[in-house]
Amino acid sequence: MKDKNKGDEALNLEHTTVESSVKSVAIDRDDEEMKEKLNTLFKLRLLYNSGEELWQHIGKSGGGNNSFGRVGGKDAFFRRAIFHELAREWYNEMGVSIEWLLDAYSQVAKLIEKYKAYLTGGDKVNNQTAWCEQIVNVCIFDDEIDEQQQGCKREILQQLKAKDVYCLAIFLLIMLGALPQSVETRQGNVAEMRTQYERVYRFFSGVCHRNILFVQTPRMALFHKALKDVEEKLTRIRLIKLTIDVLSNLSVLVSTEQLAETGRREQWNQVYPNLDGYWLGKHHNEHHADYWEVEETATGYAFTHYFHKDDEDKTLHQQQFTVTFHSNGEDYACVQHPRSVAQWLNNDLLSKDDVTYLYFSFSDEDDPLLMSFDSFMMDVSWFQPMQLRRAKEGWIPPTREGTELINDFEAYSYTFYLGLEAITPTYISVRDEAGKEYRVSVSKHEELRSCTLDDAVGIITWGDKRYVAFDNQLLYIPIKENTSDSSNDTITLL
Repeated sequence: MKDKNKGDEALNLEHTTVESSVKSVAIDRDDEEMKEKLNTLFKLRLLYNSGEELWQHIGKSGGGNNSFGRVGGKDAFFRRAIFHELAREWYNEMGVSIEWLLDAYSQVAKLIEKYKAYLTGGDKVNNQTAWCEQIVNVCIFDDEIDEQQQGCKREILQQLKAKDVYCLAIFLLIMLGALPQSVETRQGNVAEMRTQYERVYRFFSGVCHRNILFVQTPRMALFHKALKDVEEKLTRIRLIKLTIDVLSNLSVLVSTEQLAETGRREQWNQVYPNLDGYWLGKHHNEHHADYWEVEETATGYAFTHYFHKDDEDKTLHQQQFTVTFHSNGEDYACVQHPRSVAQWLNNDLLSKDDVTYLYFSFSDEDDPLLMSFDSFMMDVSWFQPMQLRRAKEGWIPPTREGTELINDFEAYSYTFYLGLEAITPTYISVRDEAGKEYRVSVSKHEELRSCTLDDAVGIITWGDKRYVAFDNQLLYIPIKENTSDSSNDTITLL
């Protein structure tokens, strides 16, 4: 019995030794990975333009590309603490994850190494700006990849399209010469960062002119402002962050472009909280009207603002806007000035002066009591950032005897009568308020093949003009005067 216990002790000791050995190997492996991460930050000069600045930041002295990873000597815990503190600082300051950034850089470096012969050899892309524009067109604007292109180029585009925005930003910056291609590339401190910032800014300025709406991209305004900063603040990590933000802005706005061009509303992830009723602005009181009436419509919401101007006590002004709310990575609202109605109906491009975008937030996602609009695009005078609170149930707008109600946008007012009657393989039937039926040929309008019974279809009356409207498809067919006056109960429109 005694000998057996000794054997058990020996077995337990051996088992403990094996466990300790396994843990030691794991700790060593983790420490080697941490050393590599720290060295990568140092070699790429991501956080500061010089190695000396990074050493000073952590309160140590040192030098050499590989020595930063050995900071702390044998103290692996100290190295982890330094890395996590750096990650925390830059995430709090810029909202950038250093972990994701290093992982993305590693992925991009492998991609470039795989296609190195194409990207840097005899078949390299001669015009890097045009090449980068094509990357943005495919990965952000969702352009088709030309099957006639060279195999390598097509493969690179397909792989980039599947990557996240961190990888895309780093690849673009490498192609534009603003970042080194690899961690192993021999380099020292960063010089002429302002020149690199300006080069990237010019590139995105050209990209943003693809559509008039993109010219207002808010992060481009911040990018332009950054160009005026002192050289020390123009770091690589900040350039990556600005690039990520611009790409994210364009990704959000491209949904708007797709809506305007194709009516694919499902890509927008449109949200419909309960907003019906009255909402009070911050200037509203018993002597000064500042309230909104919100009504859900077939395609979004009608926001009608009632307010007094300071010098017009006997006049109540009314202005109505069309608002849609979307969640597409970011929560933003698309607000249209009623002037845009004419552009929709005439199939013209939307003017940047008649549509704006704002961040929105609700106190409750389904039935909020508070909602706020904050700057996203450049602010416009006709719909500015604000906070509204829901009026109490049963609240009635105050009225003054002798007050005149003026619709500031009377010239743009219209009505939308929902009147979808039937969908057949050959035509779609729509009835107006008087019961007259209009049949629209599907063969003449191929986009109507996607029409469903849930779509907003009906009659729009704008001034003295009337249209059969297919709002989801953005198709508005004029009803000619002699057609609407016809004595026939059924009219066929081509």
